[in-house]
Amino acid sequence: MGSATIEPSLAWLLQPLPVETFLNEIWAETHHHVRRQCPGYFDCLVPGPSAVDDLLASFRPEPSQVRLIRQHDKKSPENYRLADGSLDLVNVRSDFADGYTIVLDDVEQYVRPIASLAHAIEAELNFATKVNAYITPPESQGFVAHYDGHDVLILQIQGSKIWHLYEGADVPPHQLRREEKWVAAGLPLPTDLRLEAGDALYLPRGQVHAAEATSEVSVHLTVGIHAPTALTYVVAALNSLSFSDDRLNARLPPRHLDDADTRAALGDLLRDAVRAVEDPRAIAGGLDALADILVRRGQCPPVGQVSNAIAIDGQTVVRKYQPLYSRVTATNDGVTLHFAQLSINAGSDHTAAMLFISKSTEPFRVCDLPELISAQQTELARTLIVSGFLVRCPTPDVDDG
Repeated sequence: MGSATIEPSLAWLLQPLPVETFLNEIWAETHHHVRRQCPGYFDCLVPGPSAVDDLLASFRPEPSQVRLIRQHDKKSPENYRLADGSLDLVNVRSDFADGYTIVLDDVEQYVRPIASLAHAIEAELNFATKVNAYITPPESQGFVAHYDGHDVLILQIQGSKIWHLYEGADVPPHQLRREEKWVAAGLPLPTDLRLEAGDALYLPRGQVHAAEATSEVSVHLTVGIHAPTALTYVVAALNSLSFSDDRLNARLPPRHLDDADTRAALGDLLRDAVRAVEDPRAIAGGLDALADILVRRGQCPPVGQVSNAIAIDGQTVVRKYQPLYSRVTATNDGVTLHFAQLSINAGSDHTAAMLFISKSTEPFRVCDLPELISAQQTELARTLIVSGFLVRCPTPDVDDG
């Protein structure tokens, strides 16, 4: 299969490891190395042979997203910024030749195939996903032993790298919020894994690790998977209730920091405020807030396919643009479909159709939209094609059986 036909997804990234096996047996429990012996497996994201040049070209207008690191030594961004504000590739390559690893942050904002992979994982897992790129000189090490406060999937794009995993030195969750991620001496002997181009490696949050390139340039991507914590959820739930429950809007009393009696009374105020979580609305409100975050992170095609909305009828085949997280909410006068930075409003008679579209994963005919008359079906489909939510497909994509 050519790279042009590949749609990056979590299943594709993990193959041959099934997603359900990954989630049920590996996620948050242990590291896992996917060995492939397929150097060009990730070429649809960024071709291995040209990865360095392609990535640096993408970041040339935005030096603030570029870091150069050699263990504890980090270069100032001013060292590789030209007078016009663009990236000084000459100085970057000079420091690279001197053993510095080039770190490119938030690659999903600059490389569309990588953005598609990140958004596919977000839609699959409901977790925000960010991607960084690391270009390491031969026989060099960018970072000393450290840990991440989130889970990561590492994709080896070019060359190879030795990963040192320090089993038994995992950092407990309550310490993950510390700004200092470096780990002091006294670590146990590591387990070493060699990632070759096309391989992937999963590391759960808090696992102490380090890596070094072998005899050639190494390029890898880290897909950071930022799972919300219980704290994130509780804060979102309380914030949602604060718009209707005045227990959460009670003012702190004067001199609450200095007066001992006043400080002692704050316990009652805190317990009363936190008791608001018992409100059944808190569960839905917190989840709705987290869903809104994922909706806003989604992206549609850069240009709406206006021409594809012409001359459609009930037999026209469409599918939801992938990857795209969406949700449907009820309003006072109807229903709203939320996706990316957009929303489409309709009457309450469109509720079933909106839910059908939002949950769809396969192509369907316009006439399949439930509880709408023919004119409503084509009008809704036309609107969603122009907005980028739906993509027109060849008719054979739908199974007539």
